[in-house]
Amino acid sequence: MHIKRNRAPTKWPIPRKGSTFVVRPSHALSKGIPLLIVLRDVLKIARIRKEVKYMLTNGMVLVNSKERKDEKFPLQLFDTLTLKNSNQNFRLEVVNRKFQLVEIKKEEASKKIVKVIGKKILKNKKVQINLDDGHNFLTKHKFSVGDSAVIDLAKGKVERILPLKKGAQVEVIGGKHAGERGELIKVEELKRGRMYVIKIGEKEVKLPLKTLLVIG
Repeated sequence: MHIKRNRAPTKWPIPRKGSTFVVRPSHALSKGIPLLIVLRDVLKIARIRKEVKYMLTNGMVLVNSKERKDEKFPLQLFDTLTLKNSNQNFRLEVVNRKFQLVEIKKEEASKKIVKVIGKKILKNKKVQINLDDGHNFLTKHKFSVGDSAVIDLAKGKVERILPLKKGAQVEVIGGKHAGERGELIKVEELKRGRMYVIKIGEKEVKLPLKTLLVIG
């Protein structure tokens, strides 16, 4: 399946002019960018689709430390991308309300920060942590919904929890402040719901939890 280039999400850092259609990712459009677009149109390390498929088929591309073969597979926020041939590593972030691939060190490519969206108690009182990117892990760490988990991708486990609390460093991942970072200074209960007051530079903004990700 494809979508028209001019109907692609504004978060995608691609030219609005070019081929009429672009590939549709296998997940929600707004949550990530398909690998075909990343490799051909963003990083420009492939000229045509055939070159991208060759790279994927031959295991040259890793997402979160795993080989991916599907050109439609979406690179999501804070996912890591490794190009084996060039030994380059990237992380997908939001800059000025658009996705941007930021080059990172090799050791950083095995870590990922993900928002906690749920908890489940299993047999023998084992605790499962449910994450925003669809992954679940068993863990002995204490956590709450809204916290972030630092995942060791190589070992497939939760390394530590970044709690959502006063003084936490957060990144705005949605809305007009997307890509900005600041400090959580307080929580307010309002008629429209719970709002988190974030200090970004010299300004203070009130934002809902769904637009925030704890990063430190």
